[in-house]
Amino acid sequence: MRRRLEVYLAAMLVTFVSTDAFGQALYSFETTEDFFAPATYWSAWQDTLDRHQAEREIIHQCLGDESACTRRLRGLRHVLLKSADLSFEQRIRLVNRYVNRHRYKDDRVSSRAKAGNQWETLTEFLHRGGDCEDFAVAKYFVLRELGVDAEDMRIVIGRESQRATHHAMLAIRFDEDVWLLENDNTIHRNGYQDINRFVYAINEQGIWDHERTD
Repeated sequence: MRRRLEVYLAAMLVTFVSTDAFGQALYSFETTEDFFAPATYWSAWQDTLDRHQAEREIIHQCLGDESACTRRLRGLRHVLLKSADLSFEQRIRLVNRYVNRHRYKDDRVSSRAKAGNQWETLTEFLHRGGDCEDFAVAKYFVLRELGVDAEDMRIVIGRESQRATHHAMLAIRFDEDVWLLENDNTIHRNGYQDINRFVYAINEQGIWDHERTD
C-alpha cells in the first residue's frame, strides 16, 4: 500500500493539468476529511524531514557561536536572533523576505525524471537555492525554528489558473485567517487569484489530498 501511495503522490507532483475555471481558491485548515496519510508514508518527504532534523545541530551551533557558522548560515543566525524581538506578524514577513532573497532554480525537468526526490533541507536550500517547493519548505523550517507549531503550517501545492503547471506556497493559520507566503514577497490573506484549486499539502505531521472525491 505504501508503495502505491508514493507513486500516487509523485504523480500528483509532476502531472500538470490545465483548467478553464478561473476563480479564487480559498485554503482552509479545517477540511479534516482531506487528510490522506501520515507524513511517514511519503518516503522522499520523510527523508527530507529526517535529514533536516540531523542538520539542526549545525544550525544550533551557529546560533550559539557565530564563528561556527558557514557563510550561508550567518544570515539565518541574524534572522533567528532578530526575530526574538518581533511580533508574530513581523516574524512571518521577515522570514518571507529572507528566504525569497535566495536563488530560484526551476527543477521541473529534473522532477519529471526523478519524481518525488526534489525536496531540500533548509541548509541545502541556503547553499544552492531551489524552486517554489523548496522556498516554501525553507520558510516552514525557519518558522519551526522560531517556534511556530507544525499544525499551523502546511506546504501547499495548487494548480495555476492560466498555465498548465503547479505552484507551491507556505500556508500559515494566523488570526482566524490563512496567509499564503509567495516567493516574490507577496503575502495573500487567503483569496489567491492565480491558483484555481489546491491539489495537496504536507507538513511534518501528514499529507492532505485536496482533490479527493471519495
